[in-house]
Amino acid sequence: MIKKQIILPTLLLATILIGGITGCTGSKSPDVSQGDDSGTKVSDTTNSPASNTPGRAEKREAVRKQVEAVLTPDQVKQLSAKLQQGEKMRKAVLSLNLTAEQKTKIQEIFKTAYPHRSGQS
Repeated sequence: MIKKQIILPTLLLATILIGGITGCTGSKSPDVSQGDDSGTKVSDTTNSPASNTPGRAEKREAVRKQVEAVLTPDQVKQLSAKLQQGEKMRKAVLSLNLTAEQKTKIQEIFKTAYPHRSGQS
């Protein structure tokens, strides 16, 4: 009698746990990537701050033009080459041999364009 009281709830609990685990990993779940990247990922459909919108592209281009106005022609060529290689703007600018005056002006450009990043370097 005691064994039936222990075995029955244990089997019931095991069935629920296994059913829950397999239910979570089923292929009918719309937001689970199946590895072939043919479906839409959740991160592709959300409006995250890092999403590429036309407004963000225009803002990046405006910042780039402001930064280029501070640079010498040789530095502009170096910057363009680094950006074409996929380097990020801030890192590419910091890798240039800038004068103290150029650094100050460019820091002001970045602070104005991206005020939420003022604590980062």
